[in-house]
Amino acid sequence: MILVVTGHVLTRPVYRRHSAIEPIIRLICFTLSFVSMQTQPASAAQPLRLEDIFSEQGLTGPEPSQFQWSPDGSRLSYILAEADGERRNLWVLSPESGQKKILVSYEQLQKLAPPQEKSTDDEREKERLLRYSVASYIWSPDSQSILFTSGGQLYLYRLDEERAQPIAASKKDVRDPKFSPNGRWISFLHEHDIWLAPTTGGEERPLTTGASERLLHGDLDWVYPEEFGVRTGYHWSPDSLRIAFLQLNQGNVPEFPITYLAPTRQRLDLQRYPKAGDPNPIVRVGVIEARPGRKQPKIIWVEGVAEYTPRVHWADDTTLALQRLNREQNEIELLFTDATLGRPLTILKEHDPYWINVSNDLTFLPASRRLLWTTERSGFRHIELYGYDGKRQATLTKGDWEVAAIERVDEKNGWVYYTSNEDQPLGKDLYRIRIDGSDKERLTKTAGTHSVNVSPAATAFVDSFSSLKTPSRTELRRVGKAESVLIHETDSLEAFDLAEPELLEWRTEDKALVRGLMFRPTSTEPDRKHPVLIYVYGGPHAPTIRDAWGSRGRPLFHHYLAQKGYAVFQIDDRTSSLLGHRYETAMHKQYGPVALRDYEFAVKQIQKMDFIDPDRIAIWGWSGGGFSTCFALTHSKLFKLGIAVAPVTDWRLYDSIYTERYMGLPAKNEKAYDDTSAVKAAGQLHGRLLLVHPTADDNVHFQNTIQMIDALIQAGKPYDLLLYPGKTHSIHGEQERLHLFRSIEKYLADHL
Repeated sequence: MILVVTGHVLTRPVYRRHSAIEPIIRLICFTLSFVSMQTQPASAAQPLRLEDIFSEQGLTGPEPSQFQWSPDGSRLSYILAEADGERRNLWVLSPESGQKKILVSYEQLQKLAPPQEKSTDDEREKERLLRYSVASYIWSPDSQSILFTSGGQLYLYRLDEERAQPIAASKKDVRDPKFSPNGRWISFLHEHDIWLAPTTGGEERPLTTGASERLLHGDLDWVYPEEFGVRTGYHWSPDSLRIAFLQLNQGNVPEFPITYLAPTRQRLDLQRYPKAGDPNPIVRVGVIEARPGRKQPKIIWVEGVAEYTPRVHWADDTTLALQRLNREQNEIELLFTDATLGRPLTILKEHDPYWINVSNDLTFLPASRRLLWTTERSGFRHIELYGYDGKRQATLTKGDWEVAAIERVDEKNGWVYYTSNEDQPLGKDLYRIRIDGSDKERLTKTAGTHSVNVSPAATAFVDSFSSLKTPSRTELRRVGKAESVLIHETDSLEAFDLAEPELLEWRTEDKALVRGLMFRPTSTEPDRKHPVLIYVYGGPHAPTIRDAWGSRGRPLFHHYLAQKGYAVFQIDDRTSSLLGHRYETAMHKQYGPVALRDYEFAVKQIQKMDFIDPDRIAIWGWSGGGFSTCFALTHSKLFKLGIAVAPVTDWRLYDSIYTERYMGLPAKNEKAYDDTSAVKAAGQLHGRLLLVHPTADDNVHFQNTIQMIDALIQAGKPYDLLLYPGKTHSIHGEQERLHLFRSIEKYLADHL
């Protein structure tokens, strides 16, 4: 009606005939138009769609990945797809000039380094590549060549010639390639043995022999990469004369069958997988001279054994350093040994009454024969300086905050670069401090979580950062300089009018901190009571709440549900609220009960909110969060329904290293295992439960869901089930992810 008045009724002839009232009419028209602008938005916000959230590129578009510095520090390289998400190029950036250019184009890269999710049809291998961020290219030590891995084959790309040369062309399924430090050799794993090939061309030869599925030389089993973060099983000495390697004997490790029933010709894979209490692989460390020939070089085996050897390092050309850990994982030793003799000497030894978290922070300062070591002795991880004699010389950091990692050490100029949450409890920043613990300086200033990659000479660093409110932005920064070079900024989501996440903090009766993150319904109406969905994990070192944008898709799904009228909360219990080892140990031998008590406390606070329906509360989680969901529905009456994706349902079914670290050995702690079992408590199920599982999950086996179903049947309890044939733990795939989250939305709509 307003538009009719201003545009059609008050015509120009009227203005001419009644010129005396023209100013009044103009004022009325202006006022009505202004009111129209205030009541009618210029452009309505776009609603989120699951099809967009879980498309291959997502709403924020492609992001750079696989950042690497050339060894000489002159170039930063990374892979970035064009806007279509398909055409990936290898870019390089000069830290001096800030200039960027394509080093290897899409046409070349699609053969040399296809996207990891498209480089293989094997779902378990795809999961390994993506889960562990396996690099598809490596710089040569002289910064003049790049080694690419493509579908298990190797190509050496010489930058001056702009052409690729196959390496070990006759070998298929090659893994874990490396250059020798002097650049003369390329080493790789083939059929569980270590091989060498000359970079100048020529025949590849085996360095170790006799490996098999049961006996691994330099290759890794499933449990070491997953639970110790080990990414390689062999290491070149700095002088390129020797290789130290893990030998893992899996002969006594039980096999678990993973079946593929969707194809007409079904397939069976047998996975070596030690469950809690099972025999682990027998590990020992060997040192072999790097000179392949017709006669195998002699292997020097390091004396002594331990349940676990989670870290192997070279302190110098001939000194090998090992970290050994007992089965209870509460005692760790750092040992040095002459690589030509194999007789270790204990340098450091730590004991913890609960468990020890192994880190990657051991760093050697060969010029001064000292080392940096991080410890959680104070209850928080901090950096200490030791001599090679094992005597502590300095404590570099201290306080009720966590050092996340040592990122780089500049021994020449006396600086240690590290990340921590000292100034941002829910974020992460880059700092540097003198080796003697003085002159600490914060190098990143923006609020949020900063993931960094520091150059070899520590003169520049990649800074990828985001916050709860903003998707990621990646910059190149030079140490000591204010200006930065923008590498990439994700697409804006302002058009979607997302709910602003609200951080909540509660204190329990015993003063423990429980955190919540709320996605408030975007269309709250007076007196309307909204259903609630709570997302949890419940394990140590895995908070769901950080000042970061989060993993791709899942936070946007929570925003999507908020637009649909749900109140969504992420909840972190006291053991997972980024508070350090001092607090996470509360769940020792109580994996489940401690977190649930905190969830119940948080729910009772949420139920007091005036826009919440206190009787319509659901809980969901994935993996460890799937366990927390099953445990909550069998040990609490607060939840109307739960959705458990790939859940652990009884800790006897999960792997030895992870489970025993927190729960102890089953034979010695049977009651703790019984008390934390959702399977044994199936008869107490309260509310509706949807179990979701990929059938080829080699992490949390489908057996977990099968046992839960069997127990529910025996108890006369109903359940709902959703399966993903042939998929692994992460349920990769655009159609699969879209189907999963559509199903979750429908389940909530139907039953909540």
